[in-house]
Amino acid sequence: MKRIAIGLAWCALASAASAAGASFSCGGVGAGDQERMKAQAAGHDMLVTFASTTGAYVADVDVRITSGRGDVVLQGHCGGPLMLVDLSGKGSYDIAATFAGKTQHKSVTVDAKPARVTFVWAAS
Repeated sequence: MKRIAIGLAWCALASAASAAGASFSCGGVGAGDQERMKAQAAGHDMLVTFASTTGAYVADVDVRITSGRGDVVLQGHCGGPLMLVDLSGKGSYDIAATFAGKTQHKSVTVDAKPARVTFVWAAS
């Protein structure tokens, strides 16, 4: 029953992201997947990377992206250390990323070039 609820929640989340004109994919588990995602970054608005101060990648990060007006344009959970994001338009965005209960915020401007944003958490 729990898996069904999680699956339904994920479907609802994907619909909300599509309705807002935003989408994302996560991965980067393993060297081959990391290379693939980094190569694909040029075709997306943004590449977000999640890591620790040890240099190791981290996963299981909750992400919320808001527009310059404060509207939530994307919210989801990233199960890998790399996140490719497509947004509905160019402009300024705020990204809130939460890992192990600690939230960080970064501002980014999306324009003609793909934006690259890295979040780094202190190693525990």
